[in-house]
Amino acid sequence: MSWKHQRSAFWLADAPWPFLVVVLLALALRLINLSGRPMWYDEAFAVLYAEKPFETMVYGTVAQVEGAAAEEHPLLFYGLLHLWMGLAGQSPAAARALSVLMGTATVGMVYLLAARLYDSRTGLVAAAVTAVAPFAIYYSQEARMYALLALVATATAYFLVRAWTGGRWYHWAAFGLCGAMTLYTHNLGFSFLAALDLWLLWSWLRGGRKWRSFGSIAWSHLLILALYAPWLAILPSQFGKIQQAYWVQQPGLVEAIQTVIIFHFAYDNQALPGWLLPVALLFSLLIVAIVVLEIARHRRPSSRHVLPTLLAFLPPLLLAAVSQIRPVYIVRALLPSALAYYILVAATLTARTVPRAVRWGLLLPAALLIVLSLANHYTYDTFPRPPFDELAAVLREHRGPGDAIVHSNKLTFLPTHYYDRSLPQAFIGDEPGSPSDTLAYPTQQALGLFATPGIEAAAAGHGRVLWIVFRRELDEYRQAGYTDHPQLAWLREHYVPGAVTSFGDLEVHEFRSASSSPGSEGPP
Repeated sequence: MSWKHQRSAFWLADAPWPFLVVVLLALALRLINLSGRPMWYDEAFAVLYAEKPFETMVYGTVAQVEGAAAEEHPLLFYGLLHLWMGLAGQSPAAARALSVLMGTATVGMVYLLAARLYDSRTGLVAAAVTAVAPFAIYYSQEARMYALLALVATATAYFLVRAWTGGRWYHWAAFGLCGAMTLYTHNLGFSFLAALDLWLLWSWLRGGRKWRSFGSIAWSHLLILALYAPWLAILPSQFGKIQQAYWVQQPGLVEAIQTVIIFHFAYDNQALPGWLLPVALLFSLLIVAIVVLEIARHRRPSSRHVLPTLLAFLPPLLLAAVSQIRPVYIVRALLPSALAYYILVAATLTARTVPRAVRWGLLLPAALLIVLSLANHYTYDTFPRPPFDELAAVLREHRGPGDAIVHSNKLTFLPTHYYDRSLPQAFIGDEPGSPSDTLAYPTQQALGLFATPGIEAAAAGHGRVLWIVFRRELDEYRQAGYTDHPQLAWLREHYVPGAVTSFGDLEVHEFRSASSSPGSEGPP
């Protein structure tokens, strides 16, 4: 059936109640324990950054330090979060609710794209897969830009298909607007747009389109360029910032395996227990194999398969190739590619050529793995998500007038500060130019939160020091050959060690000066 004659085949009117059930399921899964999960560093940063005036965010982002931008992400999400928090507030549930709405809307957008490419049945299955996918759910519950990235990238693909299959000028305009929004949401969105353009070129050459189609293609791309032009001057320095980030490494086989598992059953490397990872990898590879076989079964490639195939596989390959020169491979930025892959999975599940036994043989174990992954997600409370709210409450209750609360770095400071803005605290700055120096000075200026240069300055003049650190950080120093964490070693040399209180894998170490009296008793 030609795309031009299938308009009635994809409208929601064909399956309103099943679609409504899928959307409600997606919303429910994204609301579970929304306020109970602790805010972590990235989310705390987003809220603290987005509460600032827009001009302050611009300065904290574009100001350059040694050729690299202060903040590595564009400002569209922060700007939207700023407006949203003005209406909904800054509590964990309120801040995350914006992503919940975007993630739920993305389920509907996946339906529209898949139904336009195939039919309403495939669209419904693709929406259902997106609704329950741990990768999609996780970033629909996080106050970060990835739910927005998934929404606008999928909308970009939909409006391009809509425009190409007989749409009007406003579909091309919507494609241009959503394409620019994709770039303003995350710099790595360019890889998704590159896949769309490759499909557009293939379709144009294959279909023998007249030159009049070139005009629509050209002006819609010029619209993207015009809207994104103000940010182009900042882009090189932002990629320089990503290159400095310790968490971005050159991808290899391990990262490829992690990406495959995350697309299917996880949201990061900690979503499943170690003993279950081989099982998850096995079923992930089986699903990929069946999807690829179904695509290869068609002797002549169809645009229906070519578009989601390019969107699913080209961005990871492109980022992996670029990362051989400059590491930029970030799995969570590939969420739009995962959504395109879910459309391929749906097309395979609805294909008549796939035996029923094969479908159920994959669906039942996959459902069990998804349940285990989501159960872990909803209850996870260790690195980097210990109970910062409990920590802030205990510190507020037991802090004495002469105490210093010192965080080993920003990762524990920002979430604790988010939960209690009035609590006097300090955090030790990263060594300038070090791989973990991710909170540049202009960003500190924008936040109004400044790092202390060393533990000596943070502890000076205080009779009791409460030093806060992740247990993982202590282990990393030992694995690197250190006898002790440098800050901890200094404290032990100049203070008398006291109690160690744990909040998940977060530790609060108490130290007193030899001359101080034990005036503030109790933990910590």
